[in-house]
Amino acid sequence: MRNYDFECVATQINCGPGTREYIEREWDKAVNRVENWIKTVRICITDINGPKGGINQRCRIVMQTRLGAPIVVQETRERLSSAINVAIRRSVHTLKRKISKKRDLKKQPVHIETQQDAEGLS
Repeated sequence: MRNYDFECVATQINCGPGTREYIEREWDKAVNRVENWIKTVRICITDINGPKGGINQRCRIVMQTRLGAPIVVQETRERLSSAINVAIRRSVHTLKRKISKKRDLKKQPVHIETQQDAEGLS
């Protein structure tokens, strides 16, 4: 069960309930261990060129996190499922990397100036 807002939007593309279920299932699997860091997620899928064909299936993920700035990932591929999978993988990887950096900053020792240090400088 998600404790954040999740939205999936399809523009300029015929997206049925099966595609939306696929996106939600893949997303839920990917964020299993880091979902408590997420505030909102908006996944937009678009067919850039319409019926012309080519590499034109885009998946854009905008994730607002508890770490500050949003994570925005965009992937364009020939197949929609590939664009979705890669965008999800990249966005979750970025979130995990930001979480790791935040934890590393907390582990760094804080230097407290002692009187002995102050005397050594003079």
